[in-house]
Amino acid sequence: MAIKSSTATVSKAAKPLFFTLALLLSLSFFIVVLFFTPATKPSNSFPQSHFLSSQNSIKVYVANLPRSLNYGLLQQYWDSNHPDSRIPTDPDHRISTTHISKPAEYPPYPQNPLIKQYSAEYWLMGDLETPQEMRAASFAKRVFDANDADVVFVPFFATLSAEMELGSGSGAFRKKAGNGDYSRQKKVIDFVRNTDAWKRSGGRDHVFVLTGCVKP
Repeated sequence: MAIKSSTATVSKAAKPLFFTLALLLSLSFFIVVLFFTPATKPSNSFPQSHFLSSQNSIKVYVANLPRSLNYGLLQQYWDSNHPDSRIPTDPDHRISTTHISKPAEYPPYPQNPLIKQYSAEYWLMGDLETPQEMRAASFAKRVFDANDADVVFVPFFATLSAEMELGSGSGAFRKKAGNGDYSRQKKVIDFVRNTDAWKRSGGRDHVFVLTGCVKP
């Protein structure tokens, strides 16, 4: 009876050991298959660049605003002889050599810290003005027909316009009369409302970039 009991005990103890070994062997086989089997490439796969360009890009049409509302406005800033009244030293108007004597196609953005921090529209416009072959990694793809576009970018340098009026010290920023910024904003709205692209969508697909701080 003692021998029989011992044999039964060994048999019962062997069962969990057997299942443990079987589980370990199964896991080992799974790991080998998962990490050491060469991956097969689908026959109908597309290059990654094609996938990114077709799935994640956005087609942008740039509204043909008068130059005086973007780069021309920037040239006007550099041509001004009036330093910003809000700061003790204006880095853009300290000496005459900082002025751009000849009109530049793409004038640099101001170094004035009150203006420089709000420059999103300038850099967006610069990206869209860059030839497509030089900006293949860009999220936005520029198109030259508004009917082909997902959105219409309105290239008004809105923050620059506002900051120029504020920096002039005229005190007209919160008024309509004598407010250069208000006049420019009105020109922008009047212009885009008369375009076919605006009339087609009612402006729902038009993008205006307005950056600045909100004061309580």
